[in-house]
Amino acid sequence: MQYRDERDALRGRVDSLEEQLAAARKELEEHRDDDRAARVEQIERQMAEARRVLDQLGRELAAVRGQPKRSSAVPLLVAMAGVGLCAMIASYLLARPARETMAIVQQPALPPPAPPVPELPAPVPEPAQAPPEPSAPASEAPSRTATATWKAAVTRATGLPLAAGAACTVEAELASSGDDIRVPALRVLCGGKPIYRSSDPLNGMSMFSSGVEEDSGPEPGTYAYALSYQDKGSRAGERAEVSLDSIRKAGAVWRDSAPAYRVELTLAYQSLPVAGEPLLDATRKALRRSARVTESTGPSPVKVGQRCALLVSPLPRGGKCLTRLACAGRMLYGAGTTGVSECTVEGDKVVRVHDGNTTPNGGDPAFDLDAATGRITVKDDVGGAAWTVGVQLDPSG
Repeated sequence: MQYRDERDALRGRVDSLEEQLAAARKELEEHRDDDRAARVEQIERQMAEARRVLDQLGRELAAVRGQPKRSSAVPLLVAMAGVGLCAMIASYLLARPARETMAIVQQPALPPPAPPVPELPAPVPEPAQAPPEPSAPASEAPSRTATATWKAAVTRATGLPLAAGAACTVEAELASSGDDIRVPALRVLCGGKPIYRSSDPLNGMSMFSSGVEEDSGPEPGTYAYALSYQDKGSRAGERAEVSLDSIRKAGAVWRDSAPAYRVELTLAYQSLPVAGEPLLDATRKALRRSARVTESTGPSPVKVGQRCALLVSPLPRGGKCLTRLACAGRMLYGAGTTGVSECTVEGDKVVRVHDGNTTPNGGDPAFDLDAATGRITVKDDVGGAAWTVGVQLDPSG
């Protein structure tokens, strides 16, 4: 009876240990840490010892009852199997990889994969076409060239042995395709020696600009040119700096690097006549006529009966003409500024020229030409002294 009670008590102990082991295993699965793993091992050891004692009591109880003695190998194998099973369970729980432990964390649902995009059939290449034949490049208008020369004289010079009044010349190479005139090369000579050459090496900077106006010359088949030319900027070396404006009949050449010098000039408004073809297409439309003064009022600079010469040259920019009217050797219109005014050209003929501004407002007197009637009216008002001049063109012949 004593053995039975002890065995029952021990079996209850084993059952309790099994419940503790199950609880410990569950906690180990939910919260894997070293303390819980140690607790599982402790319970497993206690269960192994309890099973050994329970088996020993069973053998003693059987001997008391007179039952044949069982081999202790079977209970021992059972106990060892139980202990091994518990150890395997604990080892599995302790040795599970981290990815399985993290798997218990709820992950956000991934969106369903996008449906596959149907593949389109490859386009069938069109039959190769022969490349179009390149069109012939537009032929450029042939360049027209001329050499123009302006007479000049020294007004003041420093750094060079040039006296006031010493003769100088300005020589320019001109080129055009018909629309405008360029200056590829220019030189200024005084006393037969160059003081500026555009071909000299430039060591520094250059602010360059140029402009050329073309007029019909004094004889048929000749042409004259007015020039504006600037080549300025800080520099060293051979090339000097220059500023020329034949319309204002003034110019200067200077150099700041050694040997430094400065030469101030007066130069003719127009170049010497150049024979040949005009450089500008518009020059062929120029109106050149002789005339005479028919009316003079106020302090007019000319008198009735004096002879005049008119020259009107259309400019490349539409609606503008360069006009000069000289009477008795005096430039009546076109001396103050460039003489550029509004004009009307029909076909190849100038039919109207008009400038409504007087000298205080435009630099030249007011001017009006009606080619149909051949009548020219020139008016001005300078310092309150108003005057008017009427001019009649000679019949064209």
